[in-house]
Amino acid sequence: MSKADQEQPTCTFGALLTALIFFFLAFQTNAQERCATVPYTKQLQQRNIVREDPARFEEWLQRRMSERRIRMDAQRRQATTYRVPVVVHVIHNGEPVGTGSNISDEQILSQIAVLNRDFQRLNADASNTPAAFLPVAGSLDIEFVMAKQTPEGFPTNGIVRVQGTRTEWTLNDNYELKSLSYWPAEDYLNIWVTTLASSYVGFAQFPVSDLPGLENSSTNRLTDGIVIHYDVFGSVEDGDFDLDPQYNRGRTTTHEMGHFFGLRHIWGDDEAQSDACSGTDYVDDTPNQSFSTNGCPTGTRVTCGTENMYMNFLDYTNDACMNLFTVGQVERMTTVLENSPRRASLLTSHALLDPEPVADNLGIKNIISPSPAECNASVTPVIELQNNGTNAVTSTRIRLVVDGVPVETTDFSIDIDPQETTTVSFSPQSISSGANHFLFEILLTNGVSDARANDNVREIEVIVPELIDVPFSEPFATIPPGWSINNPDGQVTWQLASAPSASPTNTAMKLNFYEYEDGRGELDLLTSPVFDLSDVPVAYISFDVAHAQFRGSTDRLRIYVLTNCDDDLFNGTVVYDKSGSALATVPSSNAPFIPSGSGDWRTEIIDLSPWLGETSVQLVFAGTNDWGNNLYIDNISVVTTADEDLALRDVMRPAPVLCENTVVPQLMIQNTGTVTITSFNINMTV
Repeated sequence: MSKADQEQPTCTFGALLTALIFFFLAFQTNAQERCATVPYTKQLQQRNIVREDPARFEEWLQRRMSERRIRMDAQRRQATTYRVPVVVHVIHNGEPVGTGSNISDEQILSQIAVLNRDFQRLNADASNTPAAFLPVAGSLDIEFVMAKQTPEGFPTNGIVRVQGTRTEWTLNDNYELKSLSYWPAEDYLNIWVTTLASSYVGFAQFPVSDLPGLENSSTNRLTDGIVIHYDVFGSVEDGDFDLDPQYNRGRTTTHEMGHFFGLRHIWGDDEAQSDACSGTDYVDDTPNQSFSTNGCPTGTRVTCGTENMYMNFLDYTNDACMNLFTVGQVERMTTVLENSPRRASLLTSHALLDPEPVADNLGIKNIISPSPAECNASVTPVIELQNNGTNAVTSTRIRLVVDGVPVETTDFSIDIDPQETTTVSFSPQSISSGANHFLFEILLTNGVSDARANDNVREIEVIVPELIDVPFSEPFATIPPGWSINNPDGQVTWQLASAPSASPTNTAMKLNFYEYEDGRGELDLLTSPVFDLSDVPVAYISFDVAHAQFRGSTDRLRIYVLTNCDDDLFNGTVVYDKSGSALATVPSSNAPFIPSGSGDWRTEIIDLSPWLGETSVQLVFAGTNDWGNNLYIDNISVVTTADEDLALRDVMRPAPVLCENTVVPQLMIQNTGTVTITSFNINMTV
């Protein structure tokens, strides 16, 4: 939907009635958008992450399928069991294991069992496939296996649990969600189980061809996998799990796994077309049908002149009413599995094998100090070690390298049993403004070379911001060094833009909420340099803001104060919070808002006295999108004097020509000082 679509005039009663009837019919045929794979794929294409259009992929896949048929005809057909390693990332909200989104191991394993039964056509309800479709019912000899070793080669049960940074997740949070826990997609089939917002209960990333230049693989690989809502993951046939009654047999994951291996919706996703029978899933033995099927239908349903295969796993029926893939779908998935990047490589992954135990193996599990951002000129490095071998570890030698120069090699006496952890500290290290690189390397374990090298090195880049003297002012003629922009969803964010004020050529920082349709609720951050308020008597923030609403939109601007180079907003203090009409500086507008002059701006002043004495203070300007209208900020200043100053900007009444005998004067007054004015006197002469 565009802004123009929102601006249509009020419809007549007849048109409204027609629209309501159409909506009711559409609701009956497609009551819930169960799967978000199609809009997710469009989003990847719009952001130029996947450059391959569906037609190009289909051309490649059909050619690969033809080559495979020729090869299979020329060779003796042999049964092949494909084994695929799975890692399940449970992104929960802090609940105990087995409660809410932090689902139990048993529920996870029940879903893996469902996948194996459904793909191999060992599902008990395969007997419910109608006789008309039995000749095309297919099975894929595939086994989904929980990963047996981590990317570093350590034993695992294939389940990772991480507390999320949000209580629920949307498509726009894709990168943030998956960055919380990710194993290389070349070797692991990543499944993220969490709380999804909206009516979607799952989505998958489609495969790509091996043709060069058609994907941004460095980014695309980091999101490859499947996302499932926690209460549709698993099956009540395998345990007493608290699942959605419609989707309680694990078929949502079966459906999304079909997408992961290249299947499309059985109706061809053509509901919006004038001819709803024009779409295709590119599989010959799935009958054409005009739209998705919801609920649990019985008997024969006919659309597009053919009987609907509504029990296919790639339709939208309830879990209890799905029971088959077709031979054509199996051929398509097999071809993808054998040829597509990050599908074929799964078949030879080391994650399918038990890790080989080693005796003396100490690993660096985590760098505790320094952190990625440090304010102090000196840090004490601290790392966490884990015993990943079979022997107890009593000693280790570790080297610390700073900016490419070895600065310390230390022998530590420790005592940790297998799989246990401990921490060790190094001498304080001086660091300078800018980037500092720290590398830690284990040289010896129990007096001998460590048995496994891939966990012996950890490194981190530490940014030390340059302290900015106050008073300070930033007019944003450019985006200056020291200011950073955080754009979590990779879409619209803060940018330098033309924003007339007193000067028609003025520039300012802008958030284009007007064109931010796909990111409602998304947060974009503009973070200042670090200020030293340790030796000033007073401190205030002053900045100019300009904003128009779009109808009743509630775009929002908050300002956080953070200290000690902390980048976590949860630890910050909100000192400014306005949205909707309170944020607006001009009347609502249906057109994209651009300030026309100084009259469209408002100056805001915020007291920073609670932070006097702090050596490192940062400001974060956080814009929250409601798909409204554009927001501008400019002339951000940190001032250290208490100036009381008022300016008379305009005489609004009386007018130059007056026909009334009496008039109540009205003046426009602007606070141009640095403190809040609560009262003032005005002298008037007539």
